[in-house]
Amino acid sequence: MALSANIKSELEKICGKNDVMDQDFVKTAYSQTMIYNNPVYPDVVVLPETKEEVSAVLRLANANKITVTPRAGGTAGPICVSDGGIIIDMSKMSKFLDFDEENMVFTVEAGITVYNIVQELRKKGYDLPLKGWYGSGVTMGGWVCGPSMVGTRAARYGTMDHWSSGLEVVLATGEIIQTGSGAFENCKCFMTNPWLSMNSLDRLFHQSLGSLGIVTQVSAYAMPLPETTDEVCFGFQDIASLSKAASAVQHAGAATDIEHEDCDIYEILHNPVDYPLILSATNLGYKEEVARKCEVAAKLMKAAGGIQIDSKYARLTYDNTANFNFSTASKGLFSCAAACTSYESYPAIYKIIKDTWKKYGLQNGWSAWTCFPNWVQGWTIGSFNHDTDMEKFQTAMFEITKKCLEIPDSYPFVIRPPFEDLMAKIKNALDPNGIMNPGGWYMISGGQARLLEAIPLPE
Repeated sequence: MALSANIKSELEKICGKNDVMDQDFVKTAYSQTMIYNNPVYPDVVVLPETKEEVSAVLRLANANKITVTPRAGGTAGPICVSDGGIIIDMSKMSKFLDFDEENMVFTVEAGITVYNIVQELRKKGYDLPLKGWYGSGVTMGGWVCGPSMVGTRAARYGTMDHWSSGLEVVLATGEIIQTGSGAFENCKCFMTNPWLSMNSLDRLFHQSLGSLGIVTQVSAYAMPLPETTDEVCFGFQDIASLSKAASAVQHAGAATDIEHEDCDIYEILHNPVDYPLILSATNLGYKEEVARKCEVAAKLMKAAGGIQIDSKYARLTYDNTANFNFSTASKGLFSCAAACTSYESYPAIYKIIKDTWKKYGLQNGWSAWTCFPNWVQGWTIGSFNHDTDMEKFQTAMFEITKKCLEIPDSYPFVIRPPFEDLMAKIKNALDPNGIMNPGGWYMISGGQARLLEAIPLPE
């Protein structure tokens, strides 16, 4: 059901006529992300340029009980999952606002891409500790609020929530709040938890999919550019041997970044490899330190049964902000089956995912990171033809998720949280009319998991 002419007119007063769009071709363009999901169509798309405009749009939507879904780079998971309502495209809020070099903290608008942040920081001799997945288009707001805060270098630096020092958020009511130390008078966003963690609400909004508010600014820590970078790369015949090697390298502190790929991912990227699985360890730092850690990593991988191969395979997937772009890697649509898991359950999860894609004859490739302190976040990227494979793809995704939920220490993105009642109270307090991305809220609050629990696996 289309929005009334009066609502559209009010939106045009807020954002300008050219930044309010409801043509059919626009709705179609915004009905998808790069990672395929069933298309869902907004009633209107708006492109604000300031936090004040975002606030005004939310006040209007809240008063009229119109659902709102924020849109970032469109590069990743199921962000656009609410039919109808307003999509707020954050792409015009893309400024690099400030770099506090003394405290190594930068502040950006949420719509800036991670790639552009990296370029700005490198001009000053600094870099991001992590690099977001899915190519150069991922935005800072999408990374912080999306389904995954992991990135390259996660073995050393953990996830992005450890590096966020403050957020500016617009709530459903239009109220603008600041988290981190920047919320205090005469304080910059130089730290996230001043004295008591209750004084900061950053993690309330991390990975919330815009279901509690819209992040308009992010402050985060930078790190000095390293003197050098080097890597080692080994081929493995089975997932158990690779898993053993990756865990050993992490326990030894012998890598900044540990990545796991299978031969199918390199096939998708048109760079075939002779081994079923590839494990790479990348190190950053001073030359002597990097050389020593790469030597230790190589010994541990060899001891676990690996065979050293050309390190170009590590470089193909390491700096994903520049190189890893599935949308142009092959023909067809792409989607993602993902899970976080312990190393004990890693081989079982990998087998479920790969066997299920194979069962339905769908091309796929595996990519994963070791994350600090020592767990795995992995994806299979599945490629399929929309006209001939859709039913097989949907069935495969359902089976993968259902089976992975039954594995100990498995944490797929579709999961029923044990504290869903508390989450509902927080949601109702911040968004009493339920306008903020209800589809995203359905996913992260366990709605999809409850649905999956009720549906049996196919024979």
